[in-house]
Amino acid sequence: MEDIFEIQTPGIDTEAIMATIRQRVEEKRHAGVYARYNLSAIKAIEMDNLKSDEAYLDYYLRTIWRAADIDLGDFPIPSKTPVIGKPVVMLKKIIWQLLKFYTFRLFSQQKDFNAKMVSIVEGLNRKMDRRTAVLEDRIENLRSKLTIDS
Repeated sequence: MEDIFEIQTPGIDTEAIMATIRQRVEEKRHAGVYARYNLSAIKAIEMDNLKSDEAYLDYYLRTIWRAADIDLGDFPIPSKTPVIGKPVVMLKKIIWQLLKFYTFRLFSQQKDFNAKMVSIVEGLNRKMDRRTAVLEDRIENLRSKLTIDS
Protein backbone atom coordinates (compact mmCIF):
# COMPACT_ATOMS: atom_id res chain seq x y z
CA MET A 1 0.00 0.00 0.00
CA GLU A 2 1.36 3.38 -1.00
CA ASP A 3 0.53 6.50 0.96
CA ILE A 4 0.09 9.40 -1.40
CA PHE A 5 -0.41 12.96 -0.30
CA GLU A 6 -2.76 14.75 -2.67
CA ILE A 7 -3.70 18.40 -2.78
CA GLN A 8 -7.23 18.70 -4.12
CA THR A 9 -7.84 22.40 -3.75
CA PRO A 10 -8.93 24.42 -6.77
CA GLY A 11 -6.43 27.06 -7.85
CA ILE A 12 -3.31 25.27 -6.54
CA ASP A 13 -1.01 23.97 -9.24
CA THR A 14 0.90 21.14 -7.56
CA GLU A 15 2.99 20.50 -10.65
CA ALA A 16 4.20 24.12 -10.61
CA ILE A 17 5.01 23.87 -6.90
CA MET A 18 6.96 20.66 -7.44
CA ALA A 19 8.78 22.18 -10.43
CA THR A 20 9.76 25.19 -8.30
CA ILE A 21 11.02 22.91 -5.51
CA ARG A 22 13.05 20.81 -7.95
CA GLN A 23 14.51 23.95 -9.54
CA ARG A 24 15.55 25.39 -6.14
CA VAL A 25 17.12 22.10 -5.07
CA GLU A 26 19.07 21.95 -8.33
CA GLU A 27 20.22 25.58 -7.93
CA LYS A 28 21.39 24.88 -4.38
CA ARG A 29 23.13 21.70 -5.49
CA HIS A 30 25.04 23.64 -8.18
CA ALA A 31 25.86 26.40 -5.67
CA GLY A 32 27.40 23.78 -3.37
CA VAL A 33 24.96 24.30 -0.51
CA TYR A 34 24.48 20.55 -0.12
CA ALA A 35 28.17 19.67 -0.47
CA ARG A 36 28.70 20.00 3.28
CA TYR A 37 25.90 17.54 3.91
CA ASN A 38 26.92 14.89 1.38
CA LEU A 39 25.17 11.72 2.46
CA SER A 40 26.00 9.66 -0.61
CA ALA A 41 28.33 7.40 1.37
CA ILE A 42 25.51 6.56 3.74
CA LYS A 43 23.09 5.96 0.91
CA ALA A 44 25.57 3.79 -0.97
CA ILE A 45 26.27 1.38 1.86
CA GLU A 46 24.19 -1.76 1.81
CA MET A 47 24.24 -4.08 4.76
CA ASP A 48 24.30 -7.09 2.39
CA ASN A 49 27.77 -5.99 1.28
CA LEU A 50 29.04 -6.40 4.83
CA LYS A 51 29.33 -10.18 4.69
CA SER A 52 31.31 -10.73 7.86
CA ASP A 53 31.24 -9.42 11.39
CA GLU A 54 34.72 -8.05 10.75
CA ALA A 55 33.59 -5.94 7.77
CA TYR A 56 30.58 -4.75 9.75
CA LEU A 57 32.73 -3.69 12.70
CA ASP A 58 35.36 -2.02 10.48
CA TYR A 59 32.66 -0.02 8.69
CA TYR A 60 31.11 1.20 11.94
CA LEU A 61 34.45 2.04 13.50
CA ARG A 62 35.16 4.32 10.53
CA THR A 63 31.64 5.74 10.79
CA ILE A 64 31.86 6.58 14.47
CA TRP A 65 35.21 8.30 13.92
CA ARG A 66 33.50 10.61 11.42
CA ALA A 67 30.50 11.12 13.70
CA ALA A 68 32.69 11.88 16.71
CA ASP A 69 34.27 14.83 14.95
CA ILE A 70 31.77 17.56 15.78
CA ASP A 71 32.13 20.62 13.57
CA LEU A 72 32.71 23.58 15.89
CA GLY A 73 32.97 26.07 13.04
CA ASP A 74 30.43 28.66 12.04
CA PHE A 75 27.80 27.93 9.46
CA PRO A 76 26.85 30.52 6.87
CA ILE A 77 23.70 32.47 7.70
CA PRO A 78 21.95 33.23 4.41
CA SER A 79 19.56 36.08 3.72
CA LYS A 80 16.12 35.07 2.48
CA THR A 81 14.60 38.49 1.96
CA PRO A 82 16.25 41.30 0.01
CA VAL A 83 14.70 44.20 1.94
CA ILE A 84 15.30 43.34 5.57
CA GLY A 85 17.68 40.45 4.94
CA LYS A 86 20.93 42.15 5.95
CA PRO A 87 19.69 43.44 9.34
CA VAL A 88 18.14 40.03 10.10
CA VAL A 89 21.38 38.25 9.19
CA MET A 90 23.35 40.70 11.34
CA LEU A 91 20.99 40.08 14.27
CA LYS A 92 21.32 36.31 13.82
CA LYS A 93 25.12 36.61 13.75
CA ILE A 94 25.10 38.63 16.98
CA ILE A 95 22.82 36.09 18.65
CA TRP A 96 25.04 33.25 17.39
CA GLN A 97 28.16 34.90 18.81
CA LEU A 98 26.44 35.22 22.20
CA LEU A 99 25.28 31.60 22.11
CA LYS A 100 28.67 30.42 20.90
CA PHE A 101 30.25 31.99 23.98
CA TYR A 102 28.12 29.72 26.16
CA THR A 103 28.08 26.59 24.02
CA PHE A 104 31.65 26.35 22.68
CA ARG A 105 33.03 24.80 25.87
CA LEU A 106 30.22 22.25 25.99
CA PHE A 107 30.67 21.29 22.35
CA SER A 108 34.46 21.08 22.63
CA GLN A 109 34.11 18.84 25.70
CA GLN A 110 31.65 16.66 23.78
CA LYS A 111 34.06 16.43 20.85
CA ASP A 112 36.88 15.40 23.21
CA PHE A 113 34.66 12.83 24.92
CA ASN A 114 33.56 11.40 21.55
CA ALA A 115 37.15 11.00 20.38
CA LYS A 116 38.13 9.26 23.61
CA MET A 117 35.17 6.89 23.45
CA VAL A 118 35.91 5.97 19.85
CA SER A 119 39.53 5.33 20.81
CA ILE A 120 38.39 3.06 23.63
CA VAL A 121 36.07 1.10 21.33
CA GLU A 122 38.81 0.76 18.73
CA GLY A 123 41.32 -0.32 21.39
CA LEU A 124 38.91 -2.92 22.75
CA ASN A 125 38.37 -4.19 19.22
CA ARG A 126 42.12 -4.59 18.69
CA LYS A 127 42.50 -6.31 22.07
CA MET A 128 39.70 -8.75 21.25
CA ASP A 129 41.25 -9.42 17.83
CA ARG A 130 44.59 -10.28 19.50
CA ARG A 131 42.89 -12.53 22.07
CA THR A 132 40.89 -14.25 19.35
CA ALA A 133 44.05 -14.86 17.33
CA VAL A 134 45.80 -16.39 20.37
CA LEU A 135 42.81 -18.65 21.08
CA GLU A 136 42.60 -19.70 17.43
CA ASP A 137 46.32 -20.59 17.51
CA ARG A 138 45.80 -22.67 20.67
CA ILE A 139 42.84 -24.47 19.10
CA GLU A 140 44.87 -25.19 15.98
CA ASN A 141 47.78 -26.52 18.09
CA LEU A 142 45.40 -28.76 20.03
CA ARG A 143 43.86 -30.04 16.80
CA SER A 144 47.26 -30.80 15.35
CA LYS A 145 48.26 -32.66 18.55
CA LEU A 146 45.04 -34.68 18.41
CA THR A 147 45.64 -35.68 14.80
CA ILE A 148 49.25 -36.65 15.57
CA ASP A 149 48.22 -38.72 18.60
CA SER A 150 45.44 -40.48 16.68
